[in-house]
Amino acid sequence: MKTTILTSFAILAIFLSSCKQEDSPTNSGSKAATYYGHSQAFGGDSIRSWIKTDVNGDPTSIGVSFKQSAFVKIEGNDDTTYMLMLPMSSGMSMAAPFDHIEIDWSKKGDPDPPYNVAHFDVHFFCVDTNAQNMVVPGMDNLTMMMDTGYVPHGYMMMMDAEAMMGVHFMDTTDHDIPFNHTCMYGFYHGDLYFMEPMVAKTYLDSKTNFSSPIKQPTKFKKSGWYPTKYSINYSSATGLYSVSIDGLTKH
Repeated sequence: MKTTILTSFAILAIFLSSCKQEDSPTNSGSKAATYYGHSQAFGGDSIRSWIKTDVNGDPTSIGVSFKQSAFVKIEGNDDTTYMLMLPMSSGMSMAAPFDHIEIDWSKKGDPDPPYNVAHFDVHFFCVDTNAQNMVVPGMDNLTMMMDTGYVPHGYMMMMDAEAMMGVHFMDTTDHDIPFNHTCMYGFYHGDLYFMEPMVAKTYLDSKTNFSSPIKQPTKFKKSGWYPTKYSINYSSATGLYSVSIDGLTKH
């Protein structure tokens, strides 16, 4: 979640215009590859998005990676938002319905426990930036009245819509106290707008690799590739953290 609101659309436009959609396979002779988005400044270093594909060229994972050194510089800053476009092919996302990623650093956390600790939110948006910009805060009647089949069992609506985000749904069966990590769903006007792994600073500090299933809805309104798990990893060899949604499955 993000409790502070980025009110300047001009700032957002600067972030987006600086992102070039580039396909950069690590193995150009194989359909099993990693495609990288354009690097962006992050904590004195950089951060970038990526999409992994299997031998058939189908997307399997979407994520972001950044160095430990960048994280150390970020953690002393006030709340900050970063926007990353996904790698594109023929002008379209390689892993529809996902379009772009927003990373939010919350130094003091959210007002309500257990999320009132320093943490990162990594929002994988299923709508474009124009649609995201149009989200207004307040009661969202269409989401309140939508078919419950679009929401995984055990997930509960947390609050009214947040500006430029939507209505967060939390997993009530995820009893992670003190908070380490979780994955939320976000809806607006009855449509899935984002999926959001959250990870506490203390968990990143532990450098513990983690992967967990994501509870699935029984219905999907828009066809595309949807994740069945999420992961948080650290590589001592490269000094890279990564946060990703994985096990993409076509619906």
